[in-house]
Parts: sequence; C-alpha cells; structure tokens
Amino acid sequence: MADNRKYILLQNNYSVAYTETKCFVNDEEQRKKDDNNVLSEEDVKKMAEDYKQKLYNTFLKKHYKHIVVLTAAGTSLDNGDKDKCGKTREGLWAECETEINAFKDKIADLENKSFYQDKDIEGLLSHIVLYEKLNGVITNDNDEDLKGFLETKISQSCKLDLQPQAPHKDFLNKITARKNNDARVQLFTTNYDTLFEQAANKAGFVIIDGFSFTQPREFAGKWFDLDIVNREKTRLKQEESFVSKVFHLYKLHGSLNWTKENDKIIQKNTDKPLIIYPASEKYESSYEQPYFEMMSRFQQALRKEETLLIVVGFGFQDKHIQNVIVEAVEQNPSFQLLIVNYNGTGGISTDNLDSFFVDKEQMKVKRNVNIVFNTFKDFTNNYPENQTYYSKGNENQAV
Repeated sequence: MADNRKYILLQNNYSVAYTETKCFVNDEEQRKKDDNNVLSEEDVKKMAEDYKQKLYNTFLKKHYKHIVVLTAAGTSLDNGDKDKCGKTREGLWAECETEINAFKDKIADLENKSFYQDKDIEGLLSHIVLYEKLNGVITNDNDEDLKGFLETKISQSCKLDLQPQAPHKDFLNKITARKNNDARVQLFTTNYDTLFEQAANKAGFVIIDGFSFTQPREFAGKWFDLDIVNREKTRLKQEESFVSKVFHLYKLHGSLNWTKENDKIIQKNTDKPLIIYPASEKYESSYEQPYFEMMSRFQQALRKEETLLIVVGFGFQDKHIQNVIVEAVEQNPSFQLLIVNYNGTGGISTDNLDSFFVDKEQMKVKRNVNIVFNTFKDFTNNYPENQTYYSKGNENQAV
C-alpha cells in the first residue's frame, strides 16, 4: 500500500492495518466517535489491536472437530531470556562459528559464497553435503569428521530448559481445553528441543508420541492409534469419554531424546540424537522412518473435515511441509488455516506465503486462510478460554 500500512490481521472477510496516524478495518479508516483530531501513534496501535483481537477471537471461539498445531523455531524463541531461548538462523551461526570456520581451509572460496555471507547455516550444510558426495568426507589434521563436529554443536545448541516465563504450559492448557468427546489436539513440531514435553510434564499432561509405554520406549506408528479413555463413563454412555490433559505429539524433524540402537528407534537421553539437520536433503530424509510416519500423519490430519490448523513460528521454508498445507487449503473445503506471523517489524510479513494469497499486492488472502501478527507468547495470552470446558468441574481444570 502507498501509505505503508502495517497489516496485523488478514482474513477472507476482514483485514486490520495501521499507519502512524490511521487505523483501517477492511481498508476503511476508523476513528473514535468523539475524536476530531489526528490520533497519536500509540492510540492508533491500540485501536488496531482491539479490532484485531475482537475479530480473531470470534474466529477462535468457533467449534472445530479437529485442532492441529504446527510449531517451529519461533516458539522456542519465546522461552525466556535471550541466552536461554532458541536460536535464530543468525544466532545458530554465531553459536557454531568455531566449527564453521574449520571448513575455510578445506573448501575453496567458501567465504565468498552467498550462504556464508548471509550466515545461512542450512545453505552451508547443503553445500558441505554436496561437496562430500563429490570429494569424500572433510576431515581435520587429526582425521576427524568436521561435519560431525558441526552437527553435534547444532544439536547441543538446541538443548533448552523450559523457563518459568515460557508460554508453552499455558498454551497446552488452553489449546486442549475441549469437550471430553472431542478429537485430541495434534501438535506437530519441527523443533528438536523438548520444551513442549517439559511443559506437558509440569502441567500433568500425558503425551501420545508414537513410543511404547514400556521401557525402553520404542517407536512404532501403531502407538499413535491408542488413546486414554474413562472406562466407567464409556460403559455408561456407550460412547468414548476421553480423559482430559492428553495430546498427540509428532516431531517432524526428530528430537534430542531420540536415538537409534540395533535398528530400533529409542527414546532416551543421548549424545547422538536422531534428527534431520538443516540441509537441502531434509526433504529426502523425510521419507525415512520415523519421519515418514510423522509426515503421513500430518497429511492425514489436514484432510479431515472441520479442521483448524494453527501454525506458530514457522517460516514456510520447508517445501515438503508447506506443500501439505497448501493442498489442504485448496482441496479441503471445511479446512481453516491460522498463521501466527511475527518478525519484529510491526506488521505481517508475506515472505514465503504467496500460495495463501488471492492478490498479494492488495493483501487479499484465500477463503480459508487467516494470518495474525503476534508472538507465540502474545498469541497464547490472548487465546480465548473455553468456558464450557472449565464449567464442567474440577476433573477438567487446567493446572
């Protein structure tokens, strides 16, 4: 827009935007009834936020048969203090600078590559993988695998402890506050860290994550098909009565507490985690187990009727994941997509979101697409409480 509007909500029927002096709903200027003067920037922002909250709260309060959540690095950035939260792409590069610099003398002209100047660690790893396919493993003077050192440092950088101010616990309590016979919330994440697992443990949740309930916990897709129900209530009502505080967790790129032993995927603390490292070959890796099982479940989830997908902290740079979402937007008529979009600029960024717009120049999104400008923490704080759920009694009260 010519007046540099910052959009903070985009829906098929509504949009909310503001400039330094004006607030717009559906591109029409909004003014206070008793205000004949130019609004201050603070007033404009507050007015826009109020409109945004009212409109998308109405959207979130609707009942959906299925709620699916996709989270990525952006949720870990809200873990708390800067030194205890997840890393941006640039932050991860800085953390691994020593291991990265070790490749300078091994790969000619490395520092002049665009990915190196942009501090793009995924581009770097992709280049290293291709280089090694042509030239063999890159080692130091002690014949040690340099890529192995870099991958180890990446995994170590993703080990995070849940901080008291992190929103993960509140988010789980709010998103799973549904009727006892509603479908379980399915939470998919590309993060390696265990912040959601830690939050679930603190809040008294049971996680169905594809691993057995015996020790050692071994992965098999069949475990996703099990659930926890109240047998007495089920017998009396002849219907499923799901126990509260249970959700399904799918880690699309692996986890820091997964490892492989004797061709079996085991869940335990390990120095050699089973994860897909950030490189172009991650699309290929997603067709291997256990990642293939996770992606298959994601695709199945988005094909169900009356499904709401909430995407938080995901940059839409993983094409294999983006393609599944685009398919749901275009092929599932009862599907709704909510993208929680934050980049620190004050308004929605449309980077990598072309597939979700009818007219990107005019900021017009597709029929079942909703985009809101929010951090993970603010989104959680503003997520509406399900009063029907809380009114049922202490058995369903969130911790």
